[in-house]
Amino acid sequence: MTAPLELNAIVERHAQLEKRAMLLYRGLAERFHGHAEASRIWRELSNTEASHFALLELTQDWITMAGAATTSAPRGDSLEAAASGAPTLEAAAGDCEIERAVDLSLQWEELELPRVLELVAGLPARAQARVMAGLIAESAEHYRILMELVKVAGTPEQAPRVSALAEGARAALG
Repeated sequence: MTAPLELNAIVERHAQLEKRAMLLYRGLAERFHGHAEASRIWRELSNTEASHFALLELTQDWITMAGAATTSAPRGDSLEAAASGAPTLEAAAGDCEIERAVDLSLQWEELELPRVLELVAGLPARAQARVMAGLIAESAEHYRILMELVKVAGTPEQAPRVSALAEGARAALG
């Protein structure tokens, strides 16, 4: 396990990954503007990631107010996996067909869910509840939108991956 970091620094790293997801989805929406439905869905996914970014930025204030900003928290394996995998996914999205773009979106989401669940577990109680509500509790809608993307892009073989993500989020909610 790597050396501990300040909790707010970890939350900031998570926030920056949410911002990168927002930009990835926005880029895919623009890249596939000729496929109106897929473009609309990627734009909607981008907006969701923007709200996640904003929530995590606000979380840093909640942590500070709880007096936990300087609490050391271990960097999780999921954060490191997402951070190291992001550049490859972003680069691949620059020049690909729509089927591959859907796959890249799902790969991003498969890195995101464990990362977010790991983060939530290390937050002070009040921040934890708010982040769970803002990121995990709304995930049913997020994954419904991803399933819609799978359908409009003509990649039904990807549906089980979306279902597995949705089940993982449901399990985390209890």
